[in-house]
Amino acid sequence: MSPTSQPLALVCCLILLAAGSWGCRPAVSPGNPNSTSPVALSNTTLPEEAEPSADVTAEASTDNQANSDDPQPEAAEPAKTPPRDPAAPKRERPTPKPQPGKTLDLTFDDIKFDIEPDAKFERKMLPQAIEDLGGQKIRIGGYMLPAFQQRDIKQFVLVRDNMECCFGPGAALYDCILVDMDGRGVDYTVLPVTVEGTFTVKEYVADGRHMAIYHLQGVGVR
Repeated sequence: MSPTSQPLALVCCLILLAAGSWGCRPAVSPGNPNSTSPVALSNTTLPEEAEPSADVTAEASTDNQANSDDPQPEAAEPAKTPPRDPAAPKRERPTPKPQPGKTLDLTFDDIKFDIEPDAKFERKMLPQAIEDLGGQKIRIGGYMLPAFQQRDIKQFVLVRDNMECCFGPGAALYDCILVDMDGRGVDYTVLPVTVEGTFTVKEYVADGRHMAIYHLQGVGVR
């Protein structure tokens, strides 16, 4: 071999050696020298997730069934108000007690008592609370029953309302009061009035029938 051909042969051998060494190296990503090639990852087998055993599954099913069988607390029902009996009597205002030395404000409801229409009146029908008001100074409102006299009236009938059914036959005895005025009389009016005076129980009978049982010795009308 000539001297010129020896360096050329040496260069060829180095080239072949370098090519062989590059072919045996694993492929590496140029951006990350530590990454593994996709071929190597695709051949790697991942461990499968372990399935629960039959005993564990059966135990969980039993626990769920036991919880579903437990009695659930019932919701408390709201308290119900008992219906009111329509036949039950309504509570009425009790008759006020006497107050000596004072003027007591009364209404016709305060002197009401139980009596059937057109029934014969007996004194025992009056409650003791009404009897106790005898001699008490009171103030009570109502209407003057129409009469022939229009001015300077000394005696008139005070009724609950302005209907002509509150005095005489068929009227309730507790819906009227016979008033006798002291001093000057009063003029008739269709408007409601308030009479002040001394209250007593006094029976007025005509033709065998009670026309009124209450009396008021009046001292003022307004």
